[in-house]
Amino acid sequence: MSGCFRRDLLKYSAVLGAGSLGLTSATSVRAAAGNQQWAFQTDDDVSSSPTVVDGTVYVGSWDGNLYAVDAASGDKQWAFETGYYVGSAPTVADGTVYVGSNDDTLYAVDAATGEQQWAFETTEPVASSPTVVDGIVYVGGGDYNLYAVDGVSGDQQWAFQTDGPVWSSPTVADGTVYVGSHDGNLYAVDAASGDQQWAFETGGNVAISYVSSSPTVVDGTVFVGSRDDNLYAVDASDGTEQWRFETGGNVDSSPTVADGTVYVGSGDNNLYAVDASDGIALAVMAI
Repeated sequence: MSGCFRRDLLKYSAVLGAGSLGLTSATSVRAAAGNQQWAFQTDDDVSSSPTVVDGTVYVGSWDGNLYAVDAASGDKQWAFETGYYVGSAPTVADGTVYVGSNDDTLYAVDAATGEQQWAFETTEPVASSPTVVDGIVYVGGGDYNLYAVDGVSGDQQWAFQTDGPVWSSPTVADGTVYVGSHDGNLYAVDAASGDQQWAFETGGNVAISYVSSSPTVVDGTVFVGSRDDNLYAVDASDGTEQWRFETGGNVDSSPTVADGTVYVGSGDNNLYAVDASDGIALAVMAI
């Protein structure tokens, strides 16, 4: 792994984990009152987003481990050691935890025991968080590829090559995989074949228009941020731009849509609420 790539990835991980970077514990907080219930200590930073399934919290750490922690007590159930730090957010499907590691590998781990089921090796860090649909695991790689991997065997189904690292986490809707790349494009790829359906170019300058944001698809529209400081709404069927909303900083945050409103954070330290239909700002909150 090149030193330049590693520095960029560390910087990107810091953006992803802005709320947790520098902390070495996974923390449970009671939603109603905000009181801490427990804290689970790891041996390094925790920038991976936790996933909770059937009373267990799954989370990665920069100490190289994937942890399973009891959601009620905070007690460790098991730890699975990879070869480098884990910034990818785990995905759990059918009793298996799928997670990427910066040792260039996508892992499948038994959710109950922590035993490895298989490992799929790439050639660069896997910072993207896996998405599992119909038994296929979709994940981006630092080696410029979007991969489709069989969830049971770990065999590659196809690879779609972009012109930059893929740290965006794929979203699958209606048989299409949507994912961003550091080449500045948002891609739509056929989930079955890996064939490109369309590509939407953001800022036009690859040096400043990385798409690290993970797309959200709602009612036929793809919402995604770019490091060109914009939030975009793109037609899911043909990739045409519907609108763009300009912020004052990089939009690495992944949009969330609720009740016709898009919520997204920006590197300008603001959280924005934007009308999903026309891209008009509804509210801005400094954070």
